[in-house]
Amino acid sequence: MAAAGGSASIITQVQQGGPPLTTFGETASEENLTLDLRGTQFVLSRDELLTLPEFVLLSLFPNGLFPDGQVNSFHDEGVHSVDFDPVCLQYMLDFFRQVSSTITASNSGHDEADIENGASPSIPTNVLQDRAGIIVLREDLDFYVIPPRRDISHPDMVSVKRSAGNVLLKQDGIFSGLRRTDDAGTTEQHLIEMLTAGGFNTDDRWGHRAGEPNKAVICSLALARLRTDVRSSAGDGKDSSTVGMAQKLLLFWRKPARRCWWEGMDLEGVEGVDGKLKVWIRRVWTLEMSVIGLR
Repeated sequence: MAAAGGSASIITQVQQGGPPLTTFGETASEENLTLDLRGTQFVLSRDELLTLPEFVLLSLFPNGLFPDGQVNSFHDEGVHSVDFDPVCLQYMLDFFRQVSSTITASNSGHDEADIENGASPSIPTNVLQDRAGIIVLREDLDFYVIPPRRDISHPDMVSVKRSAGNVLLKQDGIFSGLRRTDDAGTTEQHLIEMLTAGGFNTDDRWGHRAGEPNKAVICSLALARLRTDVRSSAGDGKDSSTVGMAQKLLLFWRKPARRCWWEGMDLEGVEGVDGKLKVWIRRVWTLEMSVIGLR
Protein backbone atom coordinates (compact mmCIF):
# COMPACT_ATOMS: atom_id res chain seq x y z
CA MET A 1 0.00 0.00 0.00
CA ALA A 2 2.46 2.55 -1.22
CA ALA A 3 1.82 6.22 -0.70
CA ALA A 4 0.06 8.16 -3.42
CA GLY A 5 -1.32 11.66 -3.33
CA GLY A 6 0.22 12.48 0.05
CA SER A 7 2.73 11.12 2.53
CA ALA A 8 0.04 9.67 4.78
CA SER A 9 -2.02 8.03 2.04
CA ILE A 10 -2.00 4.27 1.59
CA ILE A 11 -4.12 4.31 -1.58
CA THR A 12 -2.43 2.38 -4.37
CA GLN A 13 -3.24 0.03 -7.24
CA VAL A 14 -6.66 1.64 -7.66
CA GLN A 15 -8.59 3.36 -10.43
CA GLN A 16 -12.06 4.77 -10.93
CA GLY A 17 -14.85 2.46 -12.01
CA GLY A 18 -15.34 -1.21 -11.36
CA PRO A 19 -16.70 -4.45 -12.77
CA PRO A 20 -20.40 -5.14 -13.33
CA LEU A 21 -22.23 -5.75 -10.07
CA THR A 22 -23.14 -9.29 -9.12
CA THR A 23 -25.66 -10.44 -6.60
CA PHE A 24 -26.58 -12.93 -3.93
CA GLY A 25 -30.11 -14.20 -3.58
CA GLU A 26 -32.07 -15.18 -6.65
CA THR A 27 -29.73 -16.12 -9.48
CA ALA A 28 -30.38 -15.43 -13.13
CA SER A 29 -29.73 -19.04 -14.04
CA GLU A 30 -29.19 -22.46 -12.57
CA GLU A 31 -25.46 -22.40 -13.27
CA ASN A 32 -23.70 -24.03 -10.34
CA LEU A 33 -20.22 -25.32 -9.67
CA THR A 34 -19.21 -27.97 -7.12
CA LEU A 35 -15.94 -27.36 -5.28
CA ASP A 36 -14.09 -29.79 -3.02
CA LEU A 37 -11.97 -27.87 -0.52
CA ARG A 38 -9.77 -30.29 1.41
CA GLY A 39 -12.60 -32.81 1.68
CA THR A 40 -15.46 -30.34 2.18
CA GLN A 41 -17.79 -29.76 -0.76
CA PHE A 42 -19.52 -26.50 -1.71
CA VAL A 43 -22.12 -25.97 -4.41
CA LEU A 44 -21.96 -22.33 -5.48
CA SER A 45 -23.79 -20.37 -8.12
CA ARG A 46 -22.07 -18.27 -10.74
CA ASP A 47 -23.27 -15.07 -9.06
CA GLU A 48 -21.96 -16.10 -5.66
CA LEU A 49 -18.55 -16.93 -7.07
CA LEU A 50 -18.24 -13.66 -8.96
CA THR A 51 -19.13 -11.64 -5.87
CA LEU A 52 -16.35 -13.15 -3.77
CA PRO A 53 -13.12 -11.17 -3.21
CA GLU A 54 -10.45 -11.17 -5.88
CA PHE A 55 -7.92 -13.13 -3.80
CA VAL A 56 -10.45 -15.93 -3.28
CA LEU A 57 -11.14 -16.26 -7.00
CA LEU A 58 -7.40 -16.32 -7.72
CA SER A 59 -6.93 -19.04 -5.10
CA LEU A 60 -9.86 -21.14 -6.30
CA PHE A 61 -9.21 -20.65 -10.01
CA PRO A 62 -5.53 -19.85 -10.68
CA ASN A 63 -6.13 -20.40 -14.41
CA GLY A 64 -9.27 -18.29 -14.46
CA LEU A 65 -12.92 -19.05 -13.81
CA PHE A 66 -13.65 -19.00 -17.56
CA PRO A 67 -10.62 -20.65 -19.24
CA ASP A 68 -12.22 -20.41 -22.69
CA GLY A 69 -12.39 -16.63 -22.39
CA GLN A 70 -16.18 -16.50 -22.56
CA VAL A 71 -17.63 -14.67 -19.57
CA ASN A 72 -21.05 -16.21 -20.15
CA SER A 73 -19.67 -19.75 -20.31
CA PHE A 74 -20.12 -21.58 -17.05
CA HIS A 75 -20.43 -25.34 -17.08
CA ASP A 76 -20.63 -27.91 -14.31
CA GLU A 77 -17.99 -30.46 -15.22
CA GLY A 78 -18.04 -32.48 -12.01
CA VAL A 79 -16.28 -31.72 -8.74
CA HIS A 80 -13.35 -29.28 -8.80
CA SER A 81 -10.76 -29.98 -6.10
CA VAL A 82 -9.07 -26.91 -4.65
CA ASP A 83 -6.44 -26.54 -1.92
CA PHE A 84 -8.18 -23.82 0.08
CA ASP A 85 -9.33 -23.59 3.69
CA PRO A 86 -13.02 -24.62 3.75
CA VAL A 87 -13.62 -22.89 7.09
CA CYS A 88 -12.38 -19.62 5.62
CA LEU A 89 -14.68 -19.91 2.61
CA GLN A 90 -17.65 -20.76 4.83
CA TYR A 91 -16.93 -17.71 6.98
CA MET A 92 -17.03 -15.51 3.87
CA LEU A 93 -20.18 -17.09 2.47
CA ASP A 94 -22.02 -16.74 5.78
CA PHE A 95 -21.02 -13.08 6.10
CA PHE A 96 -21.86 -12.17 2.51
CA ARG A 97 -25.21 -13.95 2.67
CA GLN A 98 -26.11 -12.29 5.97
CA VAL A 99 -25.33 -8.83 4.57
CA SER A 100 -27.23 -9.62 1.37
CA SER A 101 -30.31 -10.59 3.37
CA THR A 102 -30.47 -7.07 4.84
CA ILE A 103 -30.50 -5.24 1.50
CA THR A 104 -33.83 -3.86 0.37
CA ALA A 105 -34.73 -2.40 -3.00
CA SER A 106 -35.60 1.18 -2.10
CA ASN A 107 -34.94 2.52 -5.56
CA SER A 108 -33.78 -0.32 -7.75
CA GLY A 109 -34.58 1.55 -10.95
CA HIS A 110 -31.40 3.60 -10.47
CA ASP A 111 -29.05 0.63 -10.00
CA GLU A 112 -27.81 0.09 -13.53
CA ALA A 113 -28.26 3.73 -14.57
CA ASP A 114 -25.78 4.87 -11.91
CA ILE A 115 -23.10 2.55 -13.29
CA GLU A 116 -23.86 3.23 -16.95
CA ASN A 117 -23.66 6.97 -16.35
CA GLY A 118 -20.24 6.63 -14.79
CA ALA A 119 -21.13 7.19 -11.14
CA SER A 120 -17.94 7.51 -9.14
CA PRO A 121 -17.23 4.66 -6.67
CA SER A 122 -16.00 7.28 -4.22
CA ILE A 123 -19.58 8.45 -3.61
CA PRO A 124 -21.46 5.96 -1.38
CA THR A 125 -24.89 7.47 -2.14
CA ASN A 126 -24.47 6.49 -5.80
CA VAL A 127 -22.59 3.21 -5.71
CA LEU A 128 -24.31 1.84 -2.61
CA GLN A 129 -27.84 2.63 -3.75
CA ASP A 130 -29.63 -0.65 -2.90
CA ARG A 131 -26.26 -2.27 -2.35
CA ALA A 132 -23.79 -2.93 0.43
CA GLY A 133 -20.03 -2.61 0.59
CA ILE A 134 -17.94 -5.20 2.41
CA ILE A 135 -14.38 -4.47 3.52
CA VAL A 136 -12.16 -7.51 3.01
CA LEU A 137 -8.91 -7.55 5.00
CA ARG A 138 -6.54 -10.49 4.77
CA GLU A 139 -3.24 -11.18 6.48
CA ASP A 140 -0.70 -13.79 5.36
CA LEU A 141 1.83 -14.28 8.14
CA ASP A 142 5.01 -16.26 7.47
CA PHE A 143 7.16 -16.94 10.53
CA TYR A 144 10.76 -18.04 10.74
CA VAL A 145 11.98 -19.54 14.01
CA ILE A 146 15.57 -19.05 15.15
CA PRO A 147 16.81 -22.35 16.69
CA PRO A 148 16.73 -21.96 20.48
CA ARG A 149 19.97 -23.94 20.78
CA ARG A 150 22.67 -25.16 18.43
CA ASP A 151 22.31 -28.88 19.07
CA ILE A 152 18.56 -29.08 18.57
CA SER A 153 17.43 -32.08 16.50
CA HIS A 154 15.23 -31.80 13.44
CA PRO A 155 12.19 -33.43 15.09
CA ASP A 156 12.54 -31.12 18.10
CA MET A 157 12.83 -28.10 15.81
CA VAL A 158 9.65 -29.10 14.00
CA SER A 159 7.92 -29.36 17.37
CA VAL A 160 9.18 -25.92 18.39
CA LYS A 161 7.89 -24.41 15.14
CA ARG A 162 4.49 -25.98 15.70
CA SER A 163 4.37 -24.63 19.25
CA ALA A 164 5.44 -21.19 18.07
CA GLY A 165 2.62 -21.24 15.53
CA ASN A 166 0.12 -22.02 18.27
CA VAL A 167 1.33 -19.02 20.28
CA LEU A 168 1.05 -16.74 17.24
CA LEU A 169 -2.45 -18.00 16.51
CA LYS A 170 -3.58 -16.66 19.88
CA GLN A 171 -2.36 -13.17 18.97
CA ASP A 172 -5.55 -12.52 17.03
CA GLY A 173 -6.06 -8.77 17.38
CA ILE A 174 -6.41 -7.30 13.89
CA PHE A 175 -4.36 -4.17 14.55
CA SER A 176 -1.91 -5.58 17.09
CA GLY A 177 0.74 -6.03 14.41
CA LEU A 178 0.39 -2.43 13.23
CA ARG A 179 0.62 -0.60 16.54
CA ARG A 180 4.34 -0.01 16.59
CA THR A 181 4.06 3.71 17.21
CA ASP A 182 1.53 6.22 18.47
CA ASP A 183 2.96 8.98 16.27
CA ALA A 184 0.32 10.77 14.23
CA GLY A 185 0.61 10.86 10.45
CA THR A 186 2.30 7.48 9.99
CA THR A 187 1.15 5.09 7.27
CA GLU A 188 0.12 2.57 9.92
CA GLN A 189 -1.94 5.11 11.83
CA HIS A 190 -3.60 6.32 8.65
CA LEU A 191 -4.52 2.75 7.72
CA ILE A 192 -6.05 2.11 11.14
CA GLU A 193 -8.04 5.34 10.96
CA MET A 194 -9.38 4.53 7.51
CA LEU A 195 -10.43 0.98 8.44
CA THR A 196 -12.06 2.01 11.71
CA ALA A 197 -13.92 4.82 9.94
CA GLY A 198 -15.10 2.30 7.36
CA GLY A 199 -16.44 -0.42 9.63
CA PHE A 200 -13.88 -2.00 11.95
CA ASN A 201 -13.25 -1.27 15.62
CA THR A 202 -9.78 -0.83 17.09
CA ASP A 203 -10.19 -3.88 19.35
CA ASP A 204 -11.63 -6.21 16.69
CA ARG A 205 -10.21 -9.69 16.26
CA TRP A 206 -9.76 -11.67 13.07
CA GLY A 207 -12.98 -13.37 12.02
CA HIS A 208 -10.99 -16.35 10.77
CA ARG A 209 -7.43 -17.25 11.71
CA ALA A 210 -5.76 -20.60 11.05
CA GLY A 211 -2.44 -22.15 10.20
CA GLU A 212 -1.82 -23.65 6.78
CA PRO A 213 -1.19 -27.43 6.81
CA ASN A 214 2.51 -28.35 7.05
CA LYS A 215 3.62 -24.73 6.62
CA ALA A 216 4.92 -22.02 8.93
CA VAL A 217 2.12 -19.79 7.65
CA ILE A 218 -0.94 -18.32 9.36
CA CYS A 219 -3.78 -16.92 7.24
CA SER A 220 -6.27 -14.49 8.76
CA LEU A 221 -9.38 -12.83 7.38
CA ALA A 222 -11.68 -10.10 8.68
CA LEU A 223 -14.83 -8.75 7.06
CA ALA A 224 -16.81 -5.64 7.90
CA ARG A 225 -19.78 -3.96 6.29
CA LEU A 226 -18.89 -0.50 5.03
CA ARG A 227 -20.50 2.11 7.22
CA THR A 228 -22.97 4.36 5.43
CA ASP A 229 -24.70 5.79 8.51
CA VAL A 230 -22.14 8.57 9.06
CA ARG A 231 -23.62 11.98 8.26
CA SER A 232 -21.39 15.00 8.03
CA SER A 233 -22.48 18.53 8.90
CA ALA A 234 -21.11 21.86 7.81
CA GLY A 235 -19.69 22.62 11.20
CA ASP A 236 -18.37 19.20 12.09
CA GLY A 237 -14.96 18.61 10.56
CA LYS A 238 -14.54 15.30 12.35
CA ASP A 239 -17.64 13.78 10.76
CA SER A 240 -16.57 15.09 7.36
CA SER A 241 -13.14 13.50 7.79
CA THR A 242 -14.74 10.19 8.78
CA VAL A 243 -16.93 10.22 5.68
CA GLY A 244 -13.86 10.91 3.54
CA MET A 245 -11.99 7.98 5.09
CA ALA A 246 -14.89 5.62 4.44
CA GLN A 247 -15.22 6.84 0.86
CA LYS A 248 -11.56 6.08 0.20
CA LEU A 249 -12.22 2.40 0.86
CA LEU A 250 -14.50 2.24 -2.18
CA LEU A 251 -11.43 2.89 -4.32
CA PHE A 252 -10.34 -0.66 -3.45
CA TRP A 253 -13.42 -2.13 -5.11
CA ARG A 254 -11.98 -5.11 -6.99
CA LYS A 255 -8.63 -3.30 -6.96
CA PRO A 256 -6.71 -4.93 -4.09
CA ALA A 257 -3.86 -3.10 -2.40
CA ARG A 258 -1.08 -4.82 -0.50
CA ARG A 259 1.36 -3.90 2.21
CA CYS A 260 4.26 -6.05 3.39
CA TRP A 261 6.54 -5.64 6.37
CA TRP A 262 8.95 -7.60 8.56
CA GLU A 263 9.28 -7.62 12.30
CA GLY A 264 11.21 -9.57 14.89
CA MET A 265 9.70 -10.63 18.19
CA ASP A 266 10.47 -12.70 21.25
CA LEU A 267 7.77 -15.25 21.95
CA GLU A 268 7.11 -16.41 25.48
CA GLY A 269 5.37 -19.57 26.58
CA VAL A 270 6.57 -21.70 23.66
CA GLU A 271 6.44 -25.36 24.63
CA GLY A 272 9.87 -27.00 24.63
CA VAL A 273 11.75 -23.69 24.95
CA ASP A 274 13.25 -22.25 28.12
CA GLY A 275 12.77 -18.51 28.15
CA LYS A 276 11.99 -16.52 25.01
CA LEU A 277 12.06 -17.73 21.41
CA LYS A 278 13.30 -15.40 18.69
CA VAL A 279 10.98 -15.33 15.66
CA TRP A 280 11.05 -13.28 12.48
CA ILE A 281 7.67 -12.51 10.95
CA ARG A 282 6.70 -11.39 7.47
CA ARG A 283 3.18 -9.96 7.24
CA VAL A 284 1.37 -9.30 3.97
CA TRP A 285 -1.91 -7.41 4.23
CA THR A 286 -4.36 -7.39 1.33
CA LEU A 287 -7.15 -4.83 1.40
CA GLU A 288 -10.08 -5.11 -0.97
CA MET A 289 -13.70 -3.98 -1.25
CA SER A 290 -16.60 -6.09 -2.44
CA VAL A 291 -19.95 -4.62 -3.42
CA ILE A 292 -23.08 -6.76 -3.41
CA GLY A 293 -26.64 -5.76 -4.22
CA LEU A 294 -29.81 -6.26 -6.17
CA ARG A 295 -29.98 -6.25 -9.95
